[in-house]
Amino acid sequence: MKNILLKFINNHTKCHHKNALLYQDEGYCPDCGQYLVKNYYIIRCARCDVKREAKLFWGEIVPQEKFCTNCGARDYYIEKLDKVNFVDARYAIYLKEVVSDLANLHPDTQIWVDDRDNILKQITWNKILFN
Repeated sequence: MKNILLKFINNHTKCHHKNALLYQDEGYCPDCGQYLVKNYYIIRCARCDVKREAKLFWGEIVPQEKFCTNCGARDYYIEKLDKVNFVDARYAIYLKEVVSDLANLHPDTQIWVDDRDNILKQITWNKILFN
């Protein structure tokens, strides 16, 4: 009972980012200023691999039905998606997650610059932004 009460209190005292990421997949929350990324998830049956509809329950992703409608199994696993396609849109659920390390958000972004001797040299984007 004490754990449920603490979860309830913690859940109501932190920012839920309700006004953030309405039309984009990443950005800053206008209420608390934290940088957020929208991540998509799908629940699949652990036995037959069928997609199951998901819901949020106390901040956790769980299936809407207790048992798989295809095989009757109770076990499931959560799959993280990069982007949602048209077929998965019915089953996908998204979470707005806080990014704590902005320097490693896009570590593979690079640019190339010509120097005076026409030799290409590589400059990483993170060195330009964060140094």
